[in-house]
Amino acid sequence: MAVCTASCTLIGTAHLMVQHRLLDDLNTGFVANLHRLGEEFLPLTEVRILYPGGAKDVALTSHVRKSSILFVAERSAGPPDRNGAKEGKGHLLRIKKPLSVKVYMPPYTIEGKMHVGLWQELAQALDGNNRFLPMTDVVISPATLGGESAFPFVAVNKDQILHIGELSEALQRLRQDIQRALDAEQREVPDLATHHHP
Repeated sequence: MAVCTASCTLIGTAHLMVQHRLLDDLNTGFVANLHRLGEEFLPLTEVRILYPGGAKDVALTSHVRKSSILFVAERSAGPPDRNGAKEGKGHLLRIKKPLSVKVYMPPYTIEGKMHVGLWQELAQALDGNNRFLPMTDVVISPATLGGESAFPFVAVNKDQILHIGELSEALQRLRQDIQRALDAEQREVPDLATHHHP
């Protein structure tokens, strides 16, 4: 997984408890050997640390303060039901619906589907008790320091969000059409510049 903060990206492994999802451990922590762990820090093992200036480091273990995390991205497809409408913790089952959103979290812009309660709107999910909110089918710009920009699952720290907006399907199609027109216009401009008239 990739853990992105404002000052570095950590790529490593988080060991989740049985019947826990990444989102569970980010929002609540976990119990190991009768001790409560992971409430304020996310423990990682086999960690590569990437810094904006190009410096790199490695660590056997690292504990990242949760309040400093912008987002945590799974680098490969997660377990079943991760992209579906259902999510569970043990015996609990909650039905969720996806909302297309664009999140501004400097220096990143994150687009994807944020999953909220079936009867919730975006504002209610943002005002809820969970610090980390689930998103799927995510595209991040600019790419993370690891060079990746597309992820199947991302948990976004709502305390780090500058602003967020819900995107309608019609708006997304309009934005794609505008981008295609701009791209076509940019391709035409160099052609005009190469033709000199006396």
